[in-house]
Amino acid sequence: MKEKKKIIFDMIHANELNYTLEDFEKDVKKAAQAGATHVMLSPLEKSRWMWEQDLTDPYPNWGMLLLSLFKIIVPDILKGYLPEGYAKRNLSLLTKRMEILKKYQLKAALTLCEPFYLPEAFYRDHPHWRGPRCDHPRRARNTYYSPCIDQPRVLDVYKKTMAQLLSFIDVDYMTIYTNDSGGGLCWSKGLYNGANGPSFCKDRSPADRITGFLGALRQGALMAGKELDIEIHSNIGYKEPEHALDNVWPKLADHTAVNGRTNKGTPMTYRVNLNYENTFSPVKNIPLAFEFAQQLENAYKSDSEHIHLLLPSSDFDAYFHIAKRFIKKPVFGLYDRVVLLRDVATELVGMPYADTLLSVWQSIDRAWWHFIDTHIEGLNICSVNQRWINRPFVLFPHELTEEERGYYRAFQFQANDEKQANDLLNFQCTSFIRGYYAVWIASSILERAGNCIKSAVCELDAIKNDDQSISKSICILKDRLKLLRCFFKNAVHAMKFQDIVDNIDYSEEPEISPRWPIDAQPEFLEYQAITRAEIDNTQEMIELIQGRESKMLFVAPTKEGEDIFVFSPELVSQMKKKIDIMLNHELDGKRVFVTNNK
Repeated sequence: MKEKKKIIFDMIHANELNYTLEDFEKDVKKAAQAGATHVMLSPLEKSRWMWEQDLTDPYPNWGMLLLSLFKIIVPDILKGYLPEGYAKRNLSLLTKRMEILKKYQLKAALTLCEPFYLPEAFYRDHPHWRGPRCDHPRRARNTYYSPCIDQPRVLDVYKKTMAQLLSFIDVDYMTIYTNDSGGGLCWSKGLYNGANGPSFCKDRSPADRITGFLGALRQGALMAGKELDIEIHSNIGYKEPEHALDNVWPKLADHTAVNGRTNKGTPMTYRVNLNYENTFSPVKNIPLAFEFAQQLENAYKSDSEHIHLLLPSSDFDAYFHIAKRFIKKPVFGLYDRVVLLRDVATELVGMPYADTLLSVWQSIDRAWWHFIDTHIEGLNICSVNQRWINRPFVLFPHELTEEERGYYRAFQFQANDEKQANDLLNFQCTSFIRGYYAVWIASSILERAGNCIKSAVCELDAIKNDDQSISKSICILKDRLKLLRCFFKNAVHAMKFQDIVDNIDYSEEPEISPRWPIDAQPEFLEYQAITRAEIDNTQEMIELIQGRESKMLFVAPTKEGEDIFVFSPELVSQMKKKIDIMLNHELDGKRVFVTNNK
């Protein structure tokens, strides 16, 4: 087993918009106690100004989640094109976080998206900077270009800005994401628009481009007196792997890596990533203890030099407790992992209930695996991005008034027209669940996941602890699990409802027969059952979150802070509006289905 030089704790709060310095210090203290050597300094304030330039274009919502170098320090050439006040706030926060790390004798790590796109006005004045189109052509309403890192003048600015940044903060590990969310490399096949860029660098090898960029960033670090480990990733999610970049590793310099490989062919860093942002979010703090322990074991078995732990918040701070025991004494094999988890459970709720909490964790993990089997890219992509939670399910959505649809339509993600927007199963201009059999499979899997969560709730009922803090944590976890199950039900209802809509012949009026008695069409009965079930499910969600929205879900701290990735704090009133609209339109089924006459 290779000794891990850096153990990087990365507390994931991408949609936690009111994450304070006090919150950061609490996380840092726990990370230090758990055995971390480094803590990730991000996330920072969303760069909402990018979206506000054109609120009709959803694409900047991806990029405003991520940090880039020029969002921290605006070089002279970019002044007047990028907001300096925003960058100064970011740098100030980073330096304050750095002071907290020093207090606990920890070092800093940083995650960036590079080379990140720049305003079009800048390229009109400095055309030699214009690199590739890095937006998604199906989803963006405008074009976005990242700077060309084949230009020596561009690399020089990156180098000097990196030197300036590292004179303020003591970062010695950096990971960069590219070809996604606003970043992109010239002539890379991994770009959403396909390989593109300025003609002068078309024939330059990917290896020279990448090594030149990483080299410039490391030179900047050396100018600041820092030895920097830096790696860049372009293989993201469901995208086709970037094979040209995957093969760059033999030409890399020491202390650099591309898509997980150093010049030795081994990984620089193993990422322990529960992918919470793309599974159970926006519901908060559901622990995935078994999967976390398994990934920790895999990380320690790997040939990586470092470990990067991405830690979503969890009740009982379960991940910190598990990591602390594991880092102190790594365990291998199922039996030893279960023993470790049972020891943690004993620490958290006491010996009498340790096995019960262990069983709860197992049920949650089973639900997580079932959810992953649907291949939905997380509840965020449907429940939040498509506003399934607060938009009404109606048969004639195009007939809704502006008042009936305005509260959710502005935050519905990446529909190119109203027909796409009205389609519940249109995710990011794609639809991978469509048709009776696909909907049946996905719904069945979600129902299994919901049953696992139901079991976990029942098991939590058995824990009766006199410690008020433990009892409070148990209660909030139970309610969050109930809310998660409601999210699963909402997804099932949305899929089944859209399947009904897809099979309606809107051009044919339903027969009005004088026969008596007569049964309604089966589709009509199904429509009524689904809409009633969704109304009841929405009411249950309201009762679970009302008055404590920010404890249960990722919500914006203010109404003005709502965006495509985060709900409004007025979500409850929006959900009540959803119910009212659905009730007002519940007789719409008579316009397309034969009804009962008994």
